[in-house]
Amino acid sequence: MKKIQNIRTDYNLYKMTKDNLQYSPIEQFKLWFSQLEYCNDFNSTTLSTYSKKNGVQSRIVLLKEIKKDGFVFYTNYNSLKAQQISQNNNVSLCFFWPQFQRQVRVQGLAFKLSERISKSYFKQRPKQSQVAAWVSDQSSVVVNRKKLEKKFSEMYNKFQFSDVPKPKFWGGYKVKPFSIEFWQGRPDRMHDRFLYQKKGYKWTVNRLCP
Repeated sequence: MKKIQNIRTDYNLYKMTKDNLQYSPIEQFKLWFSQLEYCNDFNSTTLSTYSKKNGVQSRIVLLKEIKKDGFVFYTNYNSLKAQQISQNNNVSLCFFWPQFQRQVRVQGLAFKLSERISKSYFKQRPKQSQVAAWVSDQSSVVVNRKKLEKKFSEMYNKFQFSDVPKPKFWGGYKVKPFSIEFWQGRPDRMHDRFLYQKKGYKWTVNRLCP
C-alpha cells in the first residue's frame, strides 16, 4: 500500500473560464449536475452545521431537489443536524465529484420546507423508507440493532395494507445560498476556482487563486 504522502492525482480532464460560466450559480450547478447522470451517488453532499454545545458537525445527506433559490434535503427534525440548524441556520454543503475532478462549496441559510411539500415528497418514498422514518429516533443511543429491527417489523406490519403517514418530526430543508464556489482540478495544482457571491438580488463572480 502506498504511503499517504505519496498519493498523487493529476487533474487534467477539464478547465473552467469565466466566459464559460452561467449567469447564476444555480444554473452553473445544474449544468455540472446534469453531466453526472451515470456516476454513482452523485447527489450525496457533506452538510456541515454548528452549535455551541456540539461544535462543527459534518455528515453526508442526499440532495433531493435543486430549486431556483436553493438546495433541498430531508431528515428527522429531532436529529442532531436539525437541532443545530434550529440554533444556527448558517450551514454549508460540499459536493465532490472525482469522476469530473470537480468540487462545489455552498454557504447558505437552511429553512424548513412547508408541511405540504414534505408530505408530497414523503409519499414518493419506498414504503420501507417511510417506515424507517417512524422507527429511527435519529442520533439517539439504541441498545442494539435487534431492537431496531423488531420495531421496524412491528411498524411495517401495522402499515402493511395502508398508507404510511408522514411523521410530524420528519421533513425537508432548503438551503438558500449566499455564496457558491466552483472548483475544477487542473494540472500542477493550478486549479480553476470561481466564487459567486450574492449582493442584494444579484450575483457577482470572481476568480480565486488556487
